[in-house]
Amino acid sequence: MVSSTKSIPATQAPPAPPAGGRRTSASSRREARTAAVFLAPFLLLFVAFILYPVLQAVAMSLFDWDLLTQSATDFGLDNYVRMLGGTGLTWSLTSMLSWRLVLLAVVVTLALAARRGRLGARTAAVTAAPLLLLVLALGIHPGPGGQWNDPRFWAALRHTVEFTVVATPLLVVGGLAMALLVNRKGRSSAFYRTAFFLPYVLPVSVVTLIWIYLLNPDRGLVAWLTERLGLGAVDYLNEPTTALPAVILTTVWWTVGFTMILFLAGLQDIEPSLYEAASLDGAGRWDSFLHITVPGLKRVTVLVVVSQVIASFQIFGQVYLMTRGGPGDSSLVLIQHVYESGIRDSALGYASALSLVLLVVILVVSLAQLKLLRSEES
Repeated sequence: MVSSTKSIPATQAPPAPPAGGRRTSASSRREARTAAVFLAPFLLLFVAFILYPVLQAVAMSLFDWDLLTQSATDFGLDNYVRMLGGTGLTWSLTSMLSWRLVLLAVVVTLALAARRGRLGARTAAVTAAPLLLLVLALGIHPGPGGQWNDPRFWAALRHTVEFTVVATPLLVVGGLAMALLVNRKGRSSAFYRTAFFLPYVLPVSVVTLIWIYLLNPDRGLVAWLTERLGLGAVDYLNEPTTALPAVILTTVWWTVGFTMILFLAGLQDIEPSLYEAASLDGAGRWDSFLHITVPGLKRVTVLVVVSQVIASFQIFGQVYLMTRGGPGDSSLVLIQHVYESGIRDSALGYASALSLVLLVVILVVSLAQLKLLRSEES
């Protein structure tokens, strides 16, 4: 008899992990450590000079903090009540009617853009909702015998918004127009680029000195020209109706060269072959501008608009050197109000509250613009 034996297979050990996996893990950790080393200086500076001051401002805004004695008393929201509150407040449909109509026109434009598919419905809704809330909030005002707790804050906020709304489109349109004019080869083009950009390198003290002299009603060039035209000399910096426009004109002359450089860089990134193909198809200059130049400059436009809005909300130097916020408070802006509250009046707690409100306004406006412009781009 032949006995048959059945072989029992031996238990197989699990395969060892490839050496490459260990190397990949070690390499990832090494890259993470290298990245942390390079990021550490920035993070330290960010925490020391940005994050910590903001957190300190939040804490100081909750106290009556005196600059001279460095004493903090009366913990609470009194600074925000002083800033935003008032007595005898009421609501009416006609309060700040022109601004509310402009905001409603923007909301209607967003709704039409969403309906036509040019803007996402969610983006339009997210942007329109705070605008509608602002329309309602602008109806609040002091009634007969009432007043704001801090009327200068509301005057400064209104002038800052007016400055931003007027100066930003002028800088964007002016910078684009100048970039289109100098976007060509030749020595004259290089000369004009330098001439247009030159004011931007001047310090604010020199710029304001130039325009104070130009706008001088006795010996300024502008007064001389208006007298020759039979309009008479106007003291632009000491008239409530012309002080803020004079500051806007000075700012546009000073900074439009920077926006020109940004748009010029964007124009030079557009492929020349696109214009050649459009020309062969019979497209004119206006058609090429609308369908090639404008779409090609969308990213640059986002950068220019957002950066100019942020810079406009932080306007201070020109106003302080040219008008000191006057005459009266006709050109007072938010940063000047923060400076005077904190330094002149020694109310660091209230100045911190003002700064935080300005920070929130800038963040909301900038994020809304960024979302809108990126949605249009996509």
